[in-house]
Amino acid sequence: MRNRNGVFWGLFLLVGAGVLVASQMHLFSITVGIWSIILTIILVAVLIKSLVYFAVPGAVFSLAFLAIIYAGPLHITYLVPWTILGAALLISIGLSLILHPFLAKHRPWMKGENWNHGHYYNHHRDRFNHRHHRDVDVDVETVEDSYIDVSVRMGSSVRYVNSEDFKQANIDVSMGNAKVYFQNVTVKESAMINVDVSLGGVELFVPKEWNVIEKLDDNDLSSVTEVGFRDKSEDSPKVTVQGYLSLSGMKINYI
Repeated sequence: MRNRNGVFWGLFLLVGAGVLVASQMHLFSITVGIWSIILTIILVAVLIKSLVYFAVPGAVFSLAFLAIIYAGPLHITYLVPWTILGAALLISIGLSLILHPFLAKHRPWMKGENWNHGHYYNHHRDRFNHRHHRDVDVDVETVEDSYIDVSVRMGSSVRYVNSEDFKQANIDVSMGNAKVYFQNVTVKESAMINVDVSLGGVELFVPKEWNVIEKLDDNDLSSVTEVGFRDKSEDSPKVTVQGYLSLSGMKINYI
């Protein structure tokens, strides 16, 4: 995945350089400033990556910013930027809610064997969904399974994970925030944390003894920060954090 990302960005930057030089040679009928061209190259890159990874907010907001930059040639100068951005926000929310079942099946990082563990995983997922829908007002919960789901839509949730044999967590956040605490968790060999966050944030609180391996794909206008100090050793369990962030942030707290 990293190699493919490198090839993509390398080719895209070469094309961007050609577009920049051609624009300064006035080979295009539309005249724009050099900074507008640079922003266009970046936004088009974000748009392409968002479409590849089915990231709705990234794609919609990329188009929105492009519309603002080229409002003149598009004859939409009567639309103020806040109107365009407000419409983009509503469109992102609407499409994310409508397309969520489809998107959940087509995330590239969720197609490996680590994502689906058959009947056992589905059983625990159904148990979690049953508890979650039984009382929608509850946003704080303690989960005692080896395989857990955390799903947040336009809200905030806190999950305390208690497991003697933790295997996998699937964290899906859209227009919301989630905090997941793993301090009362035992990982015997290795575990996986899958994240899918759009227009939101997620905080992970993990033992400092864990060997956390970050394998997040290139993220659109997002950030990942780490707080605290690691105290891992050769015998530390390996926990892989993978997935995708779009217009979001993730913080990993070592406790």
